[in-house]
Amino acid sequence: MNFRKDHAYLFLLLGLGIVFWAEALVPGNMFFIRDIPSAIAAKKYSWSGLNGPTLWLPYSFFGLPHAANPQSEAFYPLNFIFSFFGPERGVVFDVVFHHLFFLITFYLALRKVGFGEEASLIGTAGFGFGGYLISLTFIPLFLRTIAWLGLLIICLNNVLETRWLKWTLCLGLVMAAQVMSGEIQLAGMSWALAFAVVVLAPGRKVRSRDLLKASGALVLGLAGSVIMNLPQIALTKELVPLSNRAAGLSLTDATEWSLSFSQLGSLFFPNYLLKLTMFPYWDLGFFYGFSYFLSHYLGVTLIIMAVFSFAAPEKSRVLFWLVLFYFGLAMILGGNLGLYPFFYKHLPGFNLFKFPEKFFLFVNFSFILLAVYGYEYLSGWKHYFSRGAWVCWLAAAVIMIFLFIHPLRIQDFGENYLAITGYLFWRNILRISILFLVGLGLILMIGKAKARWLGLGLALAIFLDLFAAHRYLNAVTAGDFFQPNAFIQELSAERKNRIVPPRILSVPPTDLDLIEKMKISPIGYLAELPNKLLADGWSVYFGLDDIRWSGGTLYPEEVNKFRKLLVGAQGKQYDQILARAGVEYFYYPDRGFAGIPGVFPRAGIYYQVRGMNDRDQAEKLWSAEDFPADQVLLIETDPEKAASGPAPLKSEPARIIEYLNEKVTVEAEAREAGWLLLLDTYYPGWKAEVDGRPEEIYRADGFFRAVRIPAGKHRVIFTYLPAILKKSVWVSGIGLLIWVGLLAAVITRGKKQEKAVCNSNKT
Repeated sequence: MNFRKDHAYLFLLLGLGIVFWAEALVPGNMFFIRDIPSAIAAKKYSWSGLNGPTLWLPYSFFGLPHAANPQSEAFYPLNFIFSFFGPERGVVFDVVFHHLFFLITFYLALRKVGFGEEASLIGTAGFGFGGYLISLTFIPLFLRTIAWLGLLIICLNNVLETRWLKWTLCLGLVMAAQVMSGEIQLAGMSWALAFAVVVLAPGRKVRSRDLLKASGALVLGLAGSVIMNLPQIALTKELVPLSNRAAGLSLTDATEWSLSFSQLGSLFFPNYLLKLTMFPYWDLGFFYGFSYFLSHYLGVTLIIMAVFSFAAPEKSRVLFWLVLFYFGLAMILGGNLGLYPFFYKHLPGFNLFKFPEKFFLFVNFSFILLAVYGYEYLSGWKHYFSRGAWVCWLAAAVIMIFLFIHPLRIQDFGENYLAITGYLFWRNILRISILFLVGLGLILMIGKAKARWLGLGLALAIFLDLFAAHRYLNAVTAGDFFQPNAFIQELSAERKNRIVPPRILSVPPTDLDLIEKMKISPIGYLAELPNKLLADGWSVYFGLDDIRWSGGTLYPEEVNKFRKLLVGAQGKQYDQILARAGVEYFYYPDRGFAGIPGVFPRAGIYYQVRGMNDRDQAEKLWSAEDFPADQVLLIETDPEKAASGPAPLKSEPARIIEYLNEKVTVEAEAREAGWLLLLDTYYPGWKAEVDGRPEEIYRADGFFRAVRIPAGKHRVIFTYLPAILKKSVWVSGIGLLIWVGLLAAVITRGKKQEKAVCNSNKT
């Protein structure tokens, strides 16, 4: 390796990354679109505002198991960023760090597998600033998963070239970090790509021995990753059978985010994104339709080089990446082509995955490899066409002058959005034509002796092309964007010293209203999300318990059951169900909070109880309009075990003196033996103690938690620390110590062997 040049290119990549994120890095600025709100409000706020990983989140539904959802990233080690910088700025630093980390490690990975300096620089710039990776910057858990791809390739390549055990152990740590990031589907796809890159490295013969070594390393690394992720796996395994995903996704849901045939043009023509300050025209750049990845643009200069890959000598490798490109393309078309539905129907477990567009990773990655092979071929070219190059550059200069003389003037079109879209499209064509001609001119000159400088020029041209296409993709705004409105501020002030967070039901606008606002002004729509509590997690951010929020894509089936009760209720019964669940307010974004009459206390003592074996029947009875839910408690148990006394008393409230994420303490003074009801979700893993003695928790009224209490004054403590979690933490901790200890021992032994060899050579 040419360390001097490699170091220069690494610093260049860091500089390009900082230039790309310059606006976001300005103090006080933050990201605010797409999945960023849910990341800030729920996942990231739990590290800054709630002091560390959150196992149970009391700010959604009636409380939900937060860490049981892998996409919560509860155990990801780099979450400490949010403890230092808070949720808003923390997201910025988290995104920028992982992006820069990817740029550095991916360049080193391409160098490790045998590509030249300029080819590696071009490949890193092309993938690092391309539509796929930059689209991931507003889906942080996806970005975190892919950010480790470069290091994954380095470890797997070293498995074949140096000490197998040492680098297999390192590989396991990298794979564990990917699993902790929460996106197992992308992690698996990255493992497959790393395997292909290493086994098909330039000049490497595909031998069965190498295949076995690489496969064995991945299997052992996966085993180590499983051990280190046992707490997450255990909690998720406990949740899945009880969740909305127990039966997987329907094909309709799985293919919701498929690319249409008409959107394939977005591979070759970027969206024309304007500055956020050009409101209300900013959104008109999305003339290919809204999709999961806001950009699929591959890069016009890279397209030229990818074409030249077919002339490269390593035909079998080029053919492999071409086949993978078309495979990924067929998969992202999802329900619009038969390949994704085929896998859905015939591959076991495939129905648990969604979003066919995730396979855009295969499309973009294989395309970059084709472009890199194309450049490697061109760099060995002995011919150059200086006259043709100068013609290209002159034509590019003419177009550039034309665009300078005729600056962007959208306002001249008034509100004729169709004309504006066409105008932006043709300006976009002219812009990428400039970069196409510049890149083509450089390629025509690449046979010159100074080809390395032309390779550097191509890398910079690629960056400029992708920078112009994607710099506004993840828009930033000032730090006061997430401030609550007057209604929320007023409630927060009134309830500042309250122990239990207010439980509310936010009332969103109709779907038609949302669709119209998205069309007219997505930025204006997004600006309203926080105070409308429409983005998942804003209730957490504002300290409100919004029962409408399900806590993410994986949640207990109780959420759907309660929703069905509300859908079937009308008028007075609707309010009664909410009141019985401890919901205190309706929240209307334009009117504020409206109190719900007759709200039950969050904790209460019941003396009249009825045991019921049929849970569905209990829910139906509890929600009935004429059922005396304020006096009779329905316990899910044998009817004989929950009979009321001879002269049952009326129920009465109990006092909650502590309400934390994983701990609730209640003081209850019962006139005679009865039951304490807590209007929080019944879920495995919760334990109860009455005056320090363990007591069984029963499901009450279909959704909540209840324990027996004797007569007199008592302290009841509910704690959430599942036994399965405690066991898995021990096993995982011991496994991690053994894994790291073994790695340290292997490294130490290797150094001793190297020292011994050096000493023997000297003698």
